[in-house]
Amino acid sequence: MKEIRSVQYVFAFVLLSLLGCKPQLDDTIDVGPLPTAAFEVTPTSNANRFTLTNKSVGSFLQKWDLGDGTTADSSVVIVAYPKKGTYKVTLNVFSKGGMGTLTKDIVVAQDDASACTGNIKLLTNCGTKKWKLSPEPGSLWVGPDATFGTTWWEIPAADVATRTCMYNDEYAFSADGTFKYDAKGDFWADEEGGNPFPAAMGLPIGCQPTSALTSAYAAWGSGSARTFTVNLTELKVIGTGAFIGLYKAGNGIVAPVPQTSTTYQIKELTATRMVVYVKFGTVGVWRFTLIPV
Repeated sequence: MKEIRSVQYVFAFVLLSLLGCKPQLDDTIDVGPLPTAAFEVTPTSNANRFTLTNKSVGSFLQKWDLGDGTTADSSVVIVAYPKKGTYKVTLNVFSKGGMGTLTKDIVVAQDDASACTGNIKLLTNCGTKKWKLSPEPGSLWVGPDATFGTTWWEIPAADVATRTCMYNDEYAFSADGTFKYDAKGDFWADEEGGNPFPAAMGLPIGCQPTSALTSAYAAWGSGSARTFTVNLTELKVIGTGAFIGLYKAGNGIVAPVPQTSTTYQIKELTATRMVVYVKFGTVGVWRFTLIPV
């Protein structure tokens, strides 16, 4: 009888021990699976702006790394990248089960001309800024190359006073990417080899009214709005007849007619001074120095 009771006691102890472990199993909580991160990149009408939309399922929190040193935590983000390049955007999403992550590349093909930073800020002051040739000797300069070590010709002080029709010209750059040349009703008819250039323009060397320009050359005196682009090293004015400083200094040529655009290399650009140059032939560089109006 004692043996039977002993067995019963042992059985009861084992059973109670097993039952005592059961509450620990009940304390285990099913937190669910890891969330799967997903997002959509939608271009906007501005090539430098994108809409990012969180498409993840089963998450209650998101955190964006926008690839440019900034972050965001909303489900929809509008992001702007003013400089061209490839930006790695990462979305981290969180749920009770843990964190999911996804990274995508956003490729920006060009700088944003409307973003007021760097050279566009210096050029436009984030609005409209007008420039003119600086009334100083050497503000018009020509030489064989962009080392500027050899001078073929530079304007002396006396000629600055003579060419008032050049030095009153205004070149207006606006932050929206528009460029406007105001000739003030007159312009300098230049020469080449001592002869009026272009000869077909039919005007003598010197200051002339823009009204004297025939239709073939009228764009050199036009005040119509054109456009421009600028980066760290180049300034391009776009539109038939668009130029800075001297109409005949085109890209790679002495321009006989108005060109569709002209690209200048930037030697110096500050808030108070701009120095640009253009190669106008196999050998030959024009350099122009401008100051704000």
